[in-house]
Amino acid sequence: MINEKQKLGEIVTIFPLASEVFNKYKIDFCCGGHDTLQEALAEKGLSTEKIVKELNDEYDKFKKANVDYVDWSKETPKKLIRHIIRTHHDFTRNELNELDFLINKILKVHFEHHGEELLELHRLFGLLRIDLQQHLVKEEEILFPLIEEYEDTNNQELLTEIKKFIEETENEHHNAGDILKEIEVITNDFQTPDDVCNTYRLVFAKLNALEKDLFRHIYLENSVLFAMIK
Repeated sequence: MINEKQKLGEIVTIFPLASEVFNKYKIDFCCGGHDTLQEALAEKGLSTEKIVKELNDEYDKFKKANVDYVDWSKETPKKLIRHIIRTHHDFTRNELNELDFLINKILKVHFEHHGEELLELHRLFGLLRIDLQQHLVKEEEILFPLIEEYEDTNNQELLTEIKKFIEETENEHHNAGDILKEIEVITNDFQTPDDVCNTYRLVFAKLNALEKDLFRHIYLENSVLFAMIK
């Protein structure tokens, strides 16, 4: 049974679909994965009894469905790193490139009626894109190779260096999360105006999908991969 004393990251590890419940209530399980469910609900002013019951009802369905899923906390760091790169880094890069083109397009087409909102969206997305592109490179070229070397050698000198990079990485995760929260506000939680074209709707759908994938991506690093480094 899921209870309010468990950490958000722990809950998503044992029950991956908990992320959907957390997303629904805007509960930060990625950067806030070290918080307990009770702490997160209190911060949002949400009913502990209601949310815990909803999580356990969904968890019961999940167990009865006998869904086959990977518990990444039981895998090796190398295997999880490969999964993160193939599943999340590649997706993020592709979406950032597509969204960069599309946001510029709708800014030009819809400037007359939605210029203020789109200018701010363009600015925020530009910050997010630059931060994430640099972040992915640093992980792939510095942090992940250090973790893999440590897995092979158990060299304690490496551990100090890795923990320093982990702290920097988690700070960058928080920065990306803060930008995404601003994008949520400027897009009215990705709800498109009535008088816009399909490209505009596509941009909002892609931003929403990017955010959800980043939440899962950051959770896997903060709460699973980094927890393996001891």
